[in-house]
Amino acid sequence: MISHSQIYRARAAFATPYYADQADDYYSRDGGAATWQGEGARRLGAVGEIDPARFKAMLQGDFGRGVAASRSIRKDAKARAALDLTFGAPKSITLQALVGGDERLIHANDKAVAAALAYVEQHLTMGRHKENGKSRVEHTGNLIIAKFRHETARPTEGSAPDPHLHVHALLMNLTQRADGSWVALSNEEIFKLLRVTDSIYQAELERNVRALGYAVRHEKSHIELAHISREQIEFFSKRSAGITAELSARGTSREEAPHALRQDITLAHRQAKTQKLSRTELHRQWRDAATAIGMQFDHARQQADIQPTQELEHRSDLVAEASLSWAIQHLAERESVMPMADLLQNAVRHAGGHTDITAIQAAIQGRVESGALIREAPHYRSTQDRLALPMTREGWATEVIRLRGLPRDTALKLVDQAIDEGRLLMESPRYATRKSFEAESRILAAEQTGRSAWHGTIPATNAESSLDTRLTPGQREAVMLITTGSDQIAGIQGLAGTGKSFALQNAQAILQQQGHTMMSLAPYGNMVRNLREDDIPANTIASVLTASDKRHFTDTLGPRTVVVIDEAGVVPVRQMDKLLALIQPTGAKVVLLGDTAQTKAIEAGRAFAMLQESGMKTVLMADIQRQRSERLRQAVQLAAEGQASRSLPLLDQVLTIPDQFTTDEHGLKSRDSSARYEAIAQGYTQLSAADQAGTIVVTGTNASRIAINERVHVLLGLEGKGRQCQLLARHDTTRAERSVARYYTVGDIVVPERDYQCGLKRGEQYRVTGSKRHDRITVEPIQPGPSPMQPMEIIPKTMSKLSVYHLSRAELSVGDHVRITRNDAHNDLVNGQLAKVAAIDAASVTIETNGRRVQLPTDRPLNMDYAYATTAHSAQGLTCDRVLYNAESFSRTTAQDTYYVSISRERHEVIVFTDDAKKLPERVDRLTYKGLAHDLQPMAAKHLEHGRNELGPLPRHTESEMEIG
Repeated sequence: MISHSQIYRARAAFATPYYADQADDYYSRDGGAATWQGEGARRLGAVGEIDPARFKAMLQGDFGRGVAASRSIRKDAKARAALDLTFGAPKSITLQALVGGDERLIHANDKAVAAALAYVEQHLTMGRHKENGKSRVEHTGNLIIAKFRHETARPTEGSAPDPHLHVHALLMNLTQRADGSWVALSNEEIFKLLRVTDSIYQAELERNVRALGYAVRHEKSHIELAHISREQIEFFSKRSAGITAELSARGTSREEAPHALRQDITLAHRQAKTQKLSRTELHRQWRDAATAIGMQFDHARQQADIQPTQELEHRSDLVAEASLSWAIQHLAERESVMPMADLLQNAVRHAGGHTDITAIQAAIQGRVESGALIREAPHYRSTQDRLALPMTREGWATEVIRLRGLPRDTALKLVDQAIDEGRLLMESPRYATRKSFEAESRILAAEQTGRSAWHGTIPATNAESSLDTRLTPGQREAVMLITTGSDQIAGIQGLAGTGKSFALQNAQAILQQQGHTMMSLAPYGNMVRNLREDDIPANTIASVLTASDKRHFTDTLGPRTVVVIDEAGVVPVRQMDKLLALIQPTGAKVVLLGDTAQTKAIEAGRAFAMLQESGMKTVLMADIQRQRSERLRQAVQLAAEGQASRSLPLLDQVLTIPDQFTTDEHGLKSRDSSARYEAIAQGYTQLSAADQAGTIVVTGTNASRIAINERVHVLLGLEGKGRQCQLLARHDTTRAERSVARYYTVGDIVVPERDYQCGLKRGEQYRVTGSKRHDRITVEPIQPGPSPMQPMEIIPKTMSKLSVYHLSRAELSVGDHVRITRNDAHNDLVNGQLAKVAAIDAASVTIETNGRRVQLPTDRPLNMDYAYATTAHSAQGLTCDRVLYNAESFSRTTAQDTYYVSISRERHEVIVFTDDAKKLPERVDRLTYKGLAHDLQPMAAKHLEHGRNELGPLPRHTESEMEIG
């Protein structure tokens, strides 16, 4: 893993001993622990071992050979001296190398670091230079890198340092331009592609470790040595071991202990005092700890289940193609538009060091040339105006023409000159698959074909005479569109709280009066349940599309049927394409009902917005009714219009509760939001039971949701009054990840969605126990039948219908409010359904939901979770009296759409809890971009007849801002 920090000139004297003092490191005697790297360093004669005195001088701006910080580099104390990229080796490799004594792993890690830094130098090194006030950026391809290998973590107060193999790579703030001048280093590209650099490091490390004969396993985004378990890794941290021991002494464990108890013990261990140990004593302590927990170092190496490295090197191109195919499949499931950095990162990660980034880049270019990938036309950004959106060469020329009235040829020459001089820099390209483009095209063609093609038999006068007098103007238009509109595919843009359900009920009544029928499809089970409660026949989209015989659905349709697709804004392109292809031939009418400003589809594309942008007939329901006060209605209206920051002052309260920051043993800062979570939980639990029933706590991330739920459970007085239960939470994985053995972790729970010949049964739960071969995993049933099943090996790539969960533990007590997290046809429960714990004993938990009781056995994990807090995605479609909204300024989940959903659920009151009220307005104004393959085609992007461009209007530059020519 790579972390980064800035070193400033004022800290040079303090930084030098921290980096250069390695006298006690066991493996620094080889002379390779502190070395220079980079073409820039070579040009200055900095090669081989680092002289601490010269290193300090460089940090202070004196680079030797008459080279000093140039005019473009600040001279004050806050001037950047270097960028520290810290490469942290996986803990198991650290243990095998430093405690087990295999020095080869140290050199394997060094080589991986060097390879990653070579990529940074060759591809990402840019120099920034100012002349006459104009900033110019040039690709230089040379760096001055000081590398320091360290063997211990930075000790925290009161604890001896743990073994931690890591390399600090300090990229000096100097690089040489083509004209020979030395200028400041621009970090922008380095930061932008840091994930690619990390993937190269991880892949090279995996390759080097396997070449030494070690088997590895994959844990999320990094590898670990297969023979060192996760428990051993966690236990080896002395602070972690101490906390575990104290919890055990109190009769509990990390998994079962309440959050408050874990936190108290953790803080106590941070404050404890210990005597400083010498390195010899520390190393002996490490060895003793390893022996005590049964770690085996001497006979750990074994031949990993891979092909010989030499053979793979000959197949580098094939590996690159296969890895790129996997990366495209993985990324395209969630996003139609894929930045090059994401393609490179995921392809390199998947290749595991068996090819290089050059081969993968060549494979990308080959896909573009074959037409399988669509590449966006080159875009350029201004180095003078950071607020200016990137534009194509032709776009910049158009701006020059607008500002100066110059001929087009002259304008293009000025733009080319700006590109050559580094005043316009080409952006990293974005890609989309031809498959995505064709699916979008089919959707657009279906809508075009359906214009004026639905010949309903309901006269407009008949429909008007049956309109409910209580309908708002927007609702009236929506009902008329559903019942009499002539387009076979049409849309209703319904803002939050405008009474969509009431409009649908009136439309259904009119259709039935005239001999027509209406049915609805929705993305999620809770939405279907709400529709059915309004007496509207409904099913989930997935149930229709995955049915083995779709005639059961299509046979119910015809020219006198209207199919309403509810919450159409969260329906991805893949499903919309299949739905329209299924419904349109039947002659039925399709009405898409949703709100493009609310949360987007989890999968790729923005089908509903695309259809509006391309001119689909759409009526607007904008008469907000849910909020009872004019002030809150205005706040929601502003949020719906994209003016989220202007709506903040209209909310009831915005409470600021800052986060606390701590530094771990590796020097990495972590954020502690527990004080804010506590305040939210207090705010909820201090309400009366009736008010709690009408209150929703909305937050952005699953981590914050879990933390708030735990505190509510405690503050309700339910802690210690129930039983610990195993709960399942779905892993956020793509189909591509579920098809490959390496992306499974020991302990994962696999649930097949169909029966398989290998013995897996639909709906049963299986625990992943390991992986002895690269293409398969071993699983064992959690609940054996009368004849216990033996562990079995399965090949995930042959199974397209697997769900993957991870296991957690939580106390369920009588009175707890819970949410069902998976459809359960046997017990008539649907994903998202709310319930209350009515009884619990050693064998089962009984829940109350929708006026009935359901008993669930607890001898297997439950698809259940606390229901006090929910994410914005899950809150969409809900209505309540009060919202408590956790709006974190630092979270990527805080954006315009999630903010709009969160503040529009309530009738009476919304209270916002944030860590920083000053930063919040900017965050809630942030637009989330859900791309389309058509966005990469210049002509397709111009179809904006309806709706609004999510990227916003192009900026209107002034001549001084552009500085072209």
